[in-house]
Amino acid sequence: MGGPADVRLHTDSALRLFTEDEANALLPQLEEIFLLLDPKLARLREVKDLVEDSEAYYGEGLIGAPSRDRESYADLLQEQADLDRSVQADIDAVLALGCEVKDLHRGLIDFPARIGNEVVYLCWQRGEDRIGWWHTLGGGFAGRKPLSAESER
Repeated sequence: MGGPADVRLHTDSALRLFTEDEANALLPQLEEIFLLLDPKLARLREVKDLVEDSEAYYGEGLIGAPSRDRESYADLLQEQADLDRSVQADIDAVLALGCEVKDLHRGLIDFPARIGNEVVYLCWQRGEDRIGWWHTLGGGFAGRKPLSAESER
């Protein structure tokens, strides 16, 4: 399932490079943000399903629907917009830390860093107790490699 409509998962500000220790220090804060996001994302999925069900039954806009169904639909659209704004605010809180959200539902976060002379991403997935992985800027989750004591940082 994709994320909320039109969310911004990457910052447009200058790139901050993290050390492993700096990234690890942010993990408790990131976990807190994801705990706030969980119920919002679950409700957003429910609301979107209800909106889609109404539109599938009556047609978009619900022109032929009874008044109470149109009002309920309008309430759902407002709730969806409110949830979208709230989710974006939580994502913005992550972006303000200098990291990037790669997958909102899986809790994938990348921290720009330098290993040797290369700019890479330190990679963290929600539930991991520390930063233990990295990948190239184009490598993504599938290209994760374990951090090692030999890695030049």
